[in-house]
Amino acid sequence: MNRLPHFLFPLLAILFLQAGCSSSVLELRRQLDLHRGDFRQKLADKKELAAKFLACTKQAHDEPLSEPRDSGASFESPSPDSLEAHATSVRPLGIVIDAIRRRHHEKGTSLSILSDILIEMANDETARIDLDKLTQVIDTARRWHGHLGLDEDQLEQDSSRFARTLLTYNKAYFGDLSFTARSASTGSSLRGIVKVVSKGFVDRSGNILLFPGLSAEIEVSPAKSLRISAGTVDSQRVSADLTRIFLEAFFDTAFRVPAVHGATALQVGGSFQESPYPEFDADHPTIPLEALARVTRDALRAEAAVTSLVGKAVRGGSVFSTQNETLAATLEAAAGVIAKKLIEHEGFCYYQISEVTSAIAANDQDEPRDAPVSTP
Repeated sequence: MNRLPHFLFPLLAILFLQAGCSSSVLELRRQLDLHRGDFRQKLADKKELAAKFLACTKQAHDEPLSEPRDSGASFESPSPDSLEAHATSVRPLGIVIDAIRRRHHEKGTSLSILSDILIEMANDETARIDLDKLTQVIDTARRWHGHLGLDEDQLEQDSSRFARTLLTYNKAYFGDLSFTARSASTGSSLRGIVKVVSKGFVDRSGNILLFPGLSAEIEVSPAKSLRISAGTVDSQRVSADLTRIFLEAFFDTAFRVPAVHGATALQVGGSFQESPYPEFDADHPTIPLEALARVTRDALRAEAAVTSLVGKAVRGGSVFSTQNETLAATLEAAAGVIAKKLIEHEGFCYYQISEVTSAIAANDQDEPRDAPVSTP
């Protein structure tokens, strides 16, 4: 038996160590565009506001803001394994998952991975994202979209808020189609026309997403010629879009950050036990319009930063490289959406708390003070 040359042993040892030590975890602590640290730094010396901020992040935005039990508690980033970490921005996710478990245990369990990812991403000290877990999210999204295709009628009648939201988003993305027939110009034949009624999925900020292969109009003439206007369909775009739709539906169900007029979230059918999705009221805004624009910009910056980081890691010669462009595009889209939704939720909380406090302070200044009582 031939023996390996001695110089190959150190090389093989190095390669073995690199393979064993490689990790799917990407560090996010140095990503300045995440902006979450800004909220905490501004509230660091304001213990009462800090406690209210934490209380806001523990619940959906259409729920009355609960008062913190201990307004003097220290305001520090919780560790990933602490109970406090599960009770902040992750808590609304757990409520949604528990509601799904009560109806369909196996489907609620598959969503738990999203809580794990958010816990790891939401902690400022150890902010990171695990690409292996993110891959599981993509698989979960695929299975949920398949569930919609099989049980659409049942989901419309009786299901969880998340399932109804995902169904509404899914239908909007693929277009709400209507079929009509009208007489041809000669009056001797019919011409069938299929039009897209919906303009596509509209997220809570007003951005539109439409299935690229869906034509704005398909017309069949009396001569049976076919005229089609449609975009190019490719696996990268569709896979990334469907994962985005899934995550938008899940986080909107959990956080329910108020949506602008025209958003698809406002079309989700409710039930007698659940309130409709909250719409941002320009006449009585919960935060100023300038603050709403700031939250949106910060969320988009966070999405861009995380998308870029993950895209760089899963392409090329990186140890994380998938050598699969469709999977790479879907991974970076998933990571970006999760970062965006986290900033939307916490940013809205920050400006809501700041606005309420400013309004109270202004009212206190406007209230007339009792005149001093003169002593005889």
